[in-house]
Amino acid sequence: MDPMGVGQEGAFHWWEGVVEDNLDPTGAGRCRVRVVAHNSPLKDDISTTELPWAYPMMPLNSPHGKTVSLRPGTRVTGFYRDGFLGQDLVMLGTINTGYGTTLGFDEDQEPVDAIALAEQVPRVGDIGFIDDRAGAGGPIENQPQKTLVSVEDGEFTHENVSDYGPIVVNEINTPRLARGIGKGTVLEAHLESQLQTAITKTDASTIPEPDIPYAAKYPFNSVEESESGHLREVDDTPGAERIKETHRTGTFYEIHPDGSRVTKVIKDDFSVTIGDKGVKVDGVCAVHVVGQADFYCESDIKIKTDMNAQVDVAENATVNVDNDMYAVVNNDMSARVTRDALIAAEGNADLIAGGDMSIQAGGEILFKDSSATASNVDEIIKDTVDGRGNARIRVDDPS
Repeated sequence: MDPMGVGQEGAFHWWEGVVEDNLDPTGAGRCRVRVVAHNSPLKDDISTTELPWAYPMMPLNSPHGKTVSLRPGTRVTGFYRDGFLGQDLVMLGTINTGYGTTLGFDEDQEPVDAIALAEQVPRVGDIGFIDDRAGAGGPIENQPQKTLVSVEDGEFTHENVSDYGPIVVNEINTPRLARGIGKGTVLEAHLESQLQTAITKTDASTIPEPDIPYAAKYPFNSVEESESGHLREVDDTPGAERIKETHRTGTFYEIHPDGSRVTKVIKDDFSVTIGDKGVKVDGVCAVHVVGQADFYCESDIKIKTDMNAQVDVAENATVNVDNDMYAVVNNDMSARVTRDALIAAEGNADLIAGGDMSIQAGGEILFKDSSATASNVDEIIKDTVDGRGNARIRVDDPS
């Protein structure tokens, strides 16, 4: 850089141009830029590879660690660090004029697409340098509005405050969460709801929501806050490193310093996977549904456990099978009914034992057979008890 260039004795020489190449071999985000009125538009005069590299000027809140890759055809503006020599370029920013023709931009034409523009708010002031929109300082209709999120009876509530949020005289406008202050932010609602959230397991034990690890120290927590109150935090506070994204209503996900993740959705949650999906849980998996649970599969279902299985139903249980059903038990099987039991087959029914069979009743054992008539009841009884005389088996005459 010429020490007599910009910032020294030389004048500030700025330029405007178009990016032609963004493949910087150093990875620094440089681009080859064809400067308007400085470089010829004809590549026979100066080819793309002959254009000097232009360095990107990074914003103060992202001095390093973020890659800049401007698309070829983007119009940019900047200045020459070497002054009038014009060989050491720095890009200050982009100018959104769209993309041009092979010979550059045609600024004589109207923009291609229209824009869905927000409604204009009436102005009520006579003095400039202030926000004189009607209702400024409070919630303005059809304008972004920050909300005051709170928790009442375990439910999140929202109250529109203004597009500025809670205003305190002489308070700097750096987000409070970036300054290590949670008062008056959505963090208060998250802390309160965290104490009321738990997952109940089948043995009545509970898994509480993990503690919120917020312990930000300035200037380590990088916070982006939108006009309506959406938040993105990238916190590098030593020992409290977090990533957190929060919707203005309180819905959030947060990655904790140990890599754990907590997700809380204030209202409905809907997820669709078009392809395959695999889920593996190395620890305990507990699902607690307060309302009705419904699981529908359009193909086969297989459930396997290498250990025991237990199903507890507090009320009734029904299993409907439209075709055949098989139950295989490789060891003993017991079924206990504390009241009446009915097994009905509309077709044939076979009861087969490879060894002895014992049928025991506290009262009579009753067999009903449609072939049992008055003329053959005695024969059926004899066949049944092998002719041993008095039997407590009764065969009803269906006639």
